[in-house]
Amino acid sequence: AEAIAVVSPDITVNVDNLGVSQTDTFYYTYILLMALYMAIVIYGQIVATSVATEKGTRTMELLITSARPNSLLFGKIIAAGLSGLFQMGVIFGSAVLFYHLNAEAWAGNTTIASIFNMPLPILGYVLMFFILGFFLYAFMFGAIGSLVSRVEDVSASILPVTLLIVIAFLVVMTAISSGNADSTLMVVCSYIPFTAPMVMFARVAMSGPAWYEVIVSVVILIATTAGIGVLSASIYRMGVLMYGKPPKPSELLKVIRAARKHGAMLKSGS
Repeated sequence: AEAIAVVSPDITVNVDNLGVSQTDTFYYTYILLMALYMAIVIYGQIVATSVATEKGTRTMELLITSARPNSLLFGKIIAAGLSGLFQMGVIFGSAVLFYHLNAEAWAGNTTIASIFNMPLPILGYVLMFFILGFFLYAFMFGAIGSLVSRVEDVSASILPVTLLIVIAFLVVMTAISSGNADSTLMVVCSYIPFTAPMVMFARVAMSGPAWYEVIVSVVILIATTAGIGVLSASIYRMGVLMYGKPPKPSELLKVIRAARKHGAMLKSGS
């Protein structure tokens, strides 16, 4: 008996999780990332389609005489964003409500429990990254929509912008599926504005990056969104009155510079 005890001792193992358990956070992170991706793509395309429709039907020529172009652009983006938030709130709110109404039926299901027991700060992060990511892409979608004369051309024109969010989605899904949310690629992409909304959120939910990393990513994202917003507003002001074939990027830059010089001369003259 003593020899057996020496050869096969009783071993007690205690596992202490020093960070975020990716097993516990995987399911709700996956669901929220999918919702984030769908909301940005769908409602961003709605903005582009709405602008192109008003331009194609010549409705824009009437609207622009009674409202400033910037007001029209921001109005469309804010309306689409609020619509997305409301619909997502209804969907997830209904899921939470019916889960609690049928909590006894789901007793013992650890997967369902991990989804609905997500920390409240995670909802705050997904809301923040949805707002920033949506505005970033909606500005670009709106500017591109103003350069299109026909609604049929919207899908082809917004394809380069759509590919950016698709790339971010693929990077994130590949990383969280492999269980490596803090890979070198993920860390780099969390500071790139076009991928940060999804990548940094995934890192926050599944790995817990340092607080300063989140702040730096958010600051870069806000600054980029503001800069693209100013540029998109300039493109929108000219694009809504331009018909025919969309201008090339070089031609568009020349028009933007001319418009800014003209605006500066008007301000100095007044």
